[in-house]
Amino acid sequence: MNKSMTMFRYSFFTSLILFSFHSFAEDYFDPALLDGQLGTSANEIDLSQFSQKDALPEGKISLLVYVNGNNTGEIIIDLIKGPNNKVVPEITRELLDELGVNTKVIPDLNTLKNDQVIYDITEYIPDASIKVNLSELKLITSFPQIVMSNEAVGYIDPASFDSGVTAMFINYMLSGGHSSNDSHFDKINNNGKQKNDNFFAQLRAGFNLYDWRLRSTMTQTYTRNSNNTETQSNNSNKFSNTYLSRNLYSLRSEFIIGETTTGNDVFDSIPMKGIRLVSNEQMLPASQQGFAPDVSGIAQSNAQITIRQNGNVIYQTYVAPGAFKITDLYASGSGGNLDVTVKEEDGSERTFTVAFSSLPVMLRPGGWKYEISTGRFDGGTTVGSKKADFLLASGIYGLPHDVTLYGGLLGAKDYYAISSGIGISLGNWGALSTDITHAHADFNTIGSQNGQSYRFRYSKNMTTTGTSVDLTALRFSTKDYYDFNQFNTEDYRLKDGTSPWLGEREKSRFTTSLSQSLGQYGSIYLSGSRYNYWEQDKNVTQLTTGYNGNIRGINFGVNYSIDRIKSDDSWPENRQISFNVSVPFSVFSNSPALNNFNSTYMINHDNNGRTNQQVGLSGSAFDNSLSYGISQSWANQGQSNNGSAYANYSGNYGTSSLNYNYSSDYYNVNGSMNGGLLLHSGGLLLGRSMGNSMAIVEAPGAKGTELSSGNGAINGQGYALSPYLTEYRQNTIALNVNTLPDNTTLQSTSQNVVPTKGAIVKVAFKTKIGFQAILNLSQNKSVVPFGAIATLIDADNPNDLNTGIVGENGQLYMSGLPDNGKLLVKWGNKNQQSCNVSYSGLSNIEVNSKQPIRILSLSCQ
Repeated sequence: MNKSMTMFRYSFFTSLILFSFHSFAEDYFDPALLDGQLGTSANEIDLSQFSQKDALPEGKISLLVYVNGNNTGEIIIDLIKGPNNKVVPEITRELLDELGVNTKVIPDLNTLKNDQVIYDITEYIPDASIKVNLSELKLITSFPQIVMSNEAVGYIDPASFDSGVTAMFINYMLSGGHSSNDSHFDKINNNGKQKNDNFFAQLRAGFNLYDWRLRSTMTQTYTRNSNNTETQSNNSNKFSNTYLSRNLYSLRSEFIIGETTTGNDVFDSIPMKGIRLVSNEQMLPASQQGFAPDVSGIAQSNAQITIRQNGNVIYQTYVAPGAFKITDLYASGSGGNLDVTVKEEDGSERTFTVAFSSLPVMLRPGGWKYEISTGRFDGGTTVGSKKADFLLASGIYGLPHDVTLYGGLLGAKDYYAISSGIGISLGNWGALSTDITHAHADFNTIGSQNGQSYRFRYSKNMTTTGTSVDLTALRFSTKDYYDFNQFNTEDYRLKDGTSPWLGEREKSRFTTSLSQSLGQYGSIYLSGSRYNYWEQDKNVTQLTTGYNGNIRGINFGVNYSIDRIKSDDSWPENRQISFNVSVPFSVFSNSPALNNFNSTYMINHDNNGRTNQQVGLSGSAFDNSLSYGISQSWANQGQSNNGSAYANYSGNYGTSSLNYNYSSDYYNVNGSMNGGLLLHSGGLLLGRSMGNSMAIVEAPGAKGTELSSGNGAINGQGYALSPYLTEYRQNTIALNVNTLPDNTTLQSTSQNVVPTKGAIVKVAFKTKIGFQAILNLSQNKSVVPFGAIATLIDADNPNDLNTGIVGENGQLYMSGLPDNGKLLVKWGNKNQQSCNVSYSGLSNIEVNSKQPIRILSLSCQ
């Protein structure tokens, strides 16, 4: 019923506007055409505001704003009468600044006061346009790029950053299970069945106060093992990752104190308890993050610059005559050629190519990142580690000519390390970085050790052939090199008394990954790694290659892998080849009943003659909220045949799962559930597990209304939880109007918000709670004139306007009406061109599916 109401509302409103558009000849509408037809004298009707093309009614209105095709949010704007009695949106210099126009470079605009009304934008910006689309409730603006503020693409004014409200949240994850194993070994020893019960709980909690963020994680683990002879149980809990942080916008940085981990741009990550001051690249526009080359050239006239990568347009702008430089391209993976087209005013075009490649450590010219950390090494689950106090400082800076320098210092008692490196884009030849780290360590047992670690990284993306060398890295360390983690944990042991990997120090490491796209025929890939260790005759080699393809919706793949560990123990080599295929049932039929079903088959064979096969069937229901599946596997050489079944459910208040696995002598049943709770000034909210930033959505009286994202719904207190937002980016929070309850309407259906890191922002929607009705209005035995504006008189909320436009035959549609009320109806500025109408008892009028809107006839006095 709500959907029909909503559609009726917009269709009625649109029809009214279209009617007014088609009721004139050229730029003039003769009111005399209505004389007698509507029971009103033409002299009594003031339709001057509708006598021109694209006519608008006067008053305040909420519109979605589009600037050069981009949705920038929603504003409430005044529609005012301008020259020639034409109603236009109230445009001011202040509003143009908000829309991103650089008014300071336009002399005529620069002299205007901030609140001075601009009736015709073309008098100041000849090629600009500002239009109101009433049928879609949009303010559509277009400005030449040359007059726009010279901010990077995607720039967001820091004044728009929302640090959120004071609130507390908890993400919970609970899991538990039971298993029974009747193995051959237990039968021989008369131990009976091995039974295991386990339970795991994790709570991740947070508290926000202004820009401060407090975070901590608690885990609880319980296990119980039993057989015929004994029972053992273990119960443990631990708090970890407890820290307090604050965003420092002026420094584009973040301050952290507590349990944390250093970055890994220069040195390997170090677990620590202490203080960090680290730059946050997320505060930059996406077009200023990472590495992308500057694109320079010369335009002979006002020209359009178009940049394509792999045939796709990734950037377009307009430049004035003369030299230009584009510095705000989005970073695009590991690189690829850029095709630049310069289109002059006369239509002539010229094209040139900029080749570039990139690595993760690289930054664009002028870009910078830094970290300053001081604290104590956190050994975690180890004992005997040194837990040395240390100070670390590192930095990365982007230079011209596609060069990036980076380096750092790390110092502690009996230890120091110095690192420096360079990254460079070689154009068509890829990107290369190299660095060296020198470390000095003093040990009580082996004395002073001085060593070096060398690292080389290479990347190349050939978009024309579809070939990608994602990342090839080689690292070599001398025998006397110890990184800070090794220095602290040399001769350590775990808390259970064991000392795994004792003395195992890496000598060299080589990793590579390549892929080749074959277009519609799929893709092939190759990845490999090799590790060598000092003081051991040991190396670990892994190699994987394969092919993935798709034929008419059927996905399949072939994979071959080699795992080899060479050591004193002579571990065997393992070679495996596997094939998998996934067949959706939709390839057999267009029936909706089959669209959610999928079947899979997998076979794996190794060099020892062992073969495993598995078949599976999966499906989903309730708009994919419920997913389920079963599988069965078979194996040779005495391996167990296994089977499994699962069901997962994802709802507005969390997710849950149930799993069952079995074989001939084993079975396991386990389940889990996770979700989130958020406590704020309006009460307690339940929802899905939350990310770093989230939103409290408020819509009073809109119980049951769903978020358009599908991640929640308004509860009985008028709130919903939107659990995932992107930090420092514009997020649109929207409500699904088709799920609004009866007699509830929204003044706006979406809002934009820019949360800071870790923010819990509040997004409030204004609702109109009341009845929807069609009122047939008459005055002095005639209908109220077409085009009259009706306004609800609400003494309690004078700023909340509720208006409607009278249509043909005196019909008025309005929503949000109280049971009893009064309307002011105006169709001109003279005393005799207005009247008042009172009504009562809307709740007494019956509605049904055929007649969902209340209808009544009233006399306007």
